[in-house]
Amino acid sequence: MYFDKTKLVRVLNDMYNQTHKTFIFIIDEWDYIFREYSQNKEAQNQYLDFLRNLLKDKPYIELAYMTGILPIKKYGTHSALNMFDEISMIDPGIIYEFMGFIEKEVKNLCAKYDVSFDILKQWYDGYQLTKEISVFSPRSVVASITRRIFNNYWTSTETYEALQIYIDMNFDGLKDDII
Repeated sequence: MYFDKTKLVRVLNDMYNQTHKTFIFIIDEWDYIFREYSQNKEAQNQYLDFLRNLLKDKPYIELAYMTGILPIKKYGTHSALNMFDEISMIDPGIIYEFMGFIEKEVKNLCAKYDVSFDILKQWYDGYQLTKEISVFSPRSVVASITRRIFNNYWTSTETYEALQIYIDMNFDGLKDDII
């Protein structure tokens, strides 16, 4: 597949120059090509070049929000996309409340829909971000409340075998945290 990197960037620049309005980019699973095509280094490099050309140091960018399992891919010792602040479940910084449902929200949902918070918390004790703050998986909470059945809903989004390779890579100490 061929991408003409200059046309999209040129159009976005033209739109910005005429309107002075910036864009917000949302890219879900930005790392898909690295996970599903791990052996295709040429495609990975082209994709990184495309993202860098589209997003790096552009006046039309207000915000670029990218989700994924893997940290921003690096070329050698420097980052191909070094303008991003990486935020993880382990270190969400000041945006912790947007990483999932915080305990207060889960309590309110349980009260509203007559579901036991104590049982829900036993099933989904959340990600402990600090001693005071834990967040709960929105998928698990919503599925439990709407189905009125507590279950391992997050495991239906990915198989353990598919995640094992990333756990073994131990990015940001993930494997250590799991152990």
